[in-house]
Amino acid sequence: MLLMRIFGAPFCSPEFEDKPPKKVLEMACGSALWSSACHDYCKQQGWENVSFTGLDIAPLAPDLKQHGVNWRFVQHDMRKYPFPFDEGQFDFVFVKDTVLCAVGVGVQINPLGELMRYVKPGGVIEVWESDLVFRCLLPFPHVAPGASGGDVNRAKETATYTTTSGTGFVKAQNNYLLDYNTWVEKGLDRLKLPAAPCALMGFTFSSEPELYADVGNRRIAIPFGELRWEREGVPEESENTKSRGAGDGVSKLSSKKSKSRELLKTHFPLTSDQAALRRTALVTVIGLIESLEPMLMRESEKKQDEWDRWWASMTTDLLERNGTQSGECLEVGAWWARKR
Repeated sequence: MLLMRIFGAPFCSPEFEDKPPKKVLEMACGSALWSSACHDYCKQQGWENVSFTGLDIAPLAPDLKQHGVNWRFVQHDMRKYPFPFDEGQFDFVFVKDTVLCAVGVGVQINPLGELMRYVKPGGVIEVWESDLVFRCLLPFPHVAPGASGGDVNRAKETATYTTTSGTGFVKAQNNYLLDYNTWVEKGLDRLKLPAAPCALMGFTFSSEPELYADVGNRRIAIPFGELRWEREGVPEESENTKSRGAGDGVSKLSSKKSKSRELLKTHFPLTSDQAALRRTALVTVIGLIESLEPMLMRESEKKQDEWDRWWASMTTDLLERNGTQSGECLEVGAWWARKR
């Protein structure tokens, strides 16, 4: 629900503005929360006769038919190919947070390319991912080039930041998140899985132009709380301001200072809804860390009592001491394309 609130809808692709989908597949559907929300969205748009299929390894989804959804569930391990569908069966395939669904050992296959087999020509695939390591957003990032007016307004409304591969980040300043980053990168490297899938998705879609058309994306940084530089601004002679202007000449440095002062003047405190969104992002990340405990304990070489002490100190720092006010954030993104 967090990303649907951030993006403002259950999908970002503009392809359905003129021709709504009729057959939708949600991969790794879990509780089918997305399918249920997408069904409600379609009804609000006046789109009729939209069917939903959910696939997952375990039957966690309720029977959405009881809630008026044209729904069926298919139990299948998405690491095993082929999938139990006809080629070209769906005009919309949605995939969310499947980076940890490792491909079976010895299988050399492109998971997205395999999924595209089940998308009919002209249909759409959309992928939402979140990075599993956390960085600090540098103060007052520029609006992402190419972002639509609607995307910019949505970012303002939700107190998030539009980003691109060129947006300025530095490593996390929080010591507990630094520890976590080190351990999770080591653990995922052993499994040959990416810790920062958002950096890879754009390349995945652009590497096969014969397959994908009308490729688009939205990338967002969600801070974990109110940031120091949002509250106080960037001092005129701060090291960060100097470093961002280094090599650009006196005039550009002066311009950046002026821009910082201008942004500071227009800054407003977070609303209760904005603060709640950021808190939700932080709680989501703490839940992620908890779910990865076996891997993190192995990579940190901590015994259970040592881990318990680290965990208690980490949660206290993040939840009670505003330990992420330097700029730590959750980086998320949506990528979509139409099948040629």
